Amino acid sequence: MQEASETNHSTAPQITAPAAESSVLRTVVLCIVIIIVALVGVFASRFCVSPRGAASPALLVATQPMLAIAAVLVAMIIALLITLTLAKPINAVVSLFALGCAFAAYAMQTGTISDFVFLGANMKLAAAETIVWGVFIMLAAMITFRVGGALVDVPAHDRDGTFAGEIFHKRAMLSLLAGLAAIPILLFTMVGASKGQAIGACAIAGVITAVIGRMIAPRAQPILLFAMPALVIGVAQLVLAFTGAAVSPDIAFVNGTLSPIRVPMPMDIAAGSLLGVAIGLGWSKGLVKPQPSSMQD
Repeated sequence: MQEASETNHSTAPQITAPAAESSVLRTVVLCIVIIIVALVGVFASRFCVSPRGAASPALLVATQPMLAIAAVLVAMIIALLITLTLAKPINAVVSLFALGCAFAAYAMQTGTISDFVFLGANMKLAAAETIVWGVFIMLAAMITFRVGGALVDVPAHDRDGTFAGEIFHKRAMLSLLAGLAAIPILLFTMVGASKGQAIGACAIAGVITAVIGRMIAPRAQPILLFAMPALVIGVAQLVLAFTGAAVSPDIAFVNGTLSPIRVPMPMDIAAGSLLGVAIGLGWSKGLVKPQPSSMQD
């Protein structure tokens, strides 16, 4: 008996060692990928110079907008291709989190709302740019989930169904309403104008969106959910740009009456949307339990 116990005790580390080594390897690869895509984002900011000499707070107000758009779009596509290497060995959510790091690294190099309003830029341009980046995130999420596959903790509605069927399942579409929570969250958390505060407030909005979305549809793959905070905030910014008060944005900013929804710049919102939703999905794993496959959503 003693000999058997000693044998079992000696072989236990050998069983768990490969799993531990695999976990460490995945962590190392994740860190390397995040560093690489962050450097890509920082490098892209060099092509987006504003009339004030610093990195432009929005692509459409850069001194050479076409160059800025091309440079950043190519950079984010490259970042997407790099982060796709994480989709299969880890999962799609981690891959999109890494992509969010590329957006955040770029955003941290750019100007804030103060730079934007004192350039005399049109707020409609910023809103339109935010919406476009929301569409980019939506496409990136679809590609990433297509490569990485479904999340293992979210059983498919129909194991023999199509990828498009998972995206447009009625319960998955209903969960997108969680993106509406981004507006009150942003109104509550956006209390300053610094770059880190803007990204942080948008990330919190993304976290809440993810938690509510998963609670609404625990068995739906959260593919389109990643884009919802950016799309909702962008649409809200566009509405405010058309229906706002007669006071110009620069005067409203100085007076402290500028709506918090208009403070984050497009890349701040895109970065917060990706990072926040990814974090929220990770945190909300234990909040809901998948329903049996026999039950209807």
